[in-house]
Amino acid sequence: MDIFEALGKLIPVGKLYDDALSGPAKEVGKLGTDALKTARLILAPLQLVAAYQDRFERMCERIGKRVPEERRQEPPIEIAGPTLEKLRYVAEGSELSDMLEEVLTKAIDSDAQAAIHPSFSHIISMLSRDEAWMLYRLAKKSFTVVDHLELNRAEGRFQNRVIEESEFPYAELLLPDKVELFYAHLESMSLASWPVDKQDPVYAVQGGPQTGLRRHSRMELTEFGRLFVAACMPAEGFERHAKKT
Repeated sequence: MDIFEALGKLIPVGKLYDDALSGPAKEVGKLGTDALKTARLILAPLQLVAAYQDRFERMCERIGKRVPEERRQEPPIEIAGPTLEKLRYVAEGSELSDMLEEVLTKAIDSDAQAAIHPSFSHIISMLSRDEAWMLYRLAKKSFTVVDHLELNRAEGRFQNRVIEESEFPYAELLLPDKVELFYAHLESMSLASWPVDKQDPVYAVQGGPQTGLRRHSRMELTEFGRLFVAACMPAEGFERHAKKT
């Protein structure tokens, strides 16, 4: 048994540090004070899990209002099981929680069940909040980007990329400087692509040697990304979660 799992069973999370030197804590791995502080920190989210039943009841009420009784049917276990498990570990009322709830809503709806794939809840669980927002916005339109790269003639490569123009809504992200990291993750899951539509050589002096390259590209959803977003994005979108500025 994992040491932290053992601690969770022996000692209530809320008392873990206060009772750090009690008999049960001493017996589990002979942890020191610092280790017990760390254990308490790691086990803290389990307090939220303990309230899952109330959260589940609220979610069922919302789903019941959306799906008429005549359309309700038993969801496939390969969809319902993983989705319910993922919900336990995302914050209630968050963008990812909304997406997982959408999966469950469609999974019991005879008119919408065919749109849900068993992989969708797993994909949602791997998204960050900002990646969910990127998918939400990309569902409405692709974003054009113009960037410039310098030509390193000695090494035969382009470098020092600078974005000159971008339609991307950076202000809606919590970590706008991580857009390219987020995109790389979305691309790895076949949800988004960023093709270059046109590129033009850049010359410092007309008729002189090439000094750089200007590219015109667009970030967009893939076909799979469009299917995923259509199935998992709540109809009301994420507007209620908009970042406060």
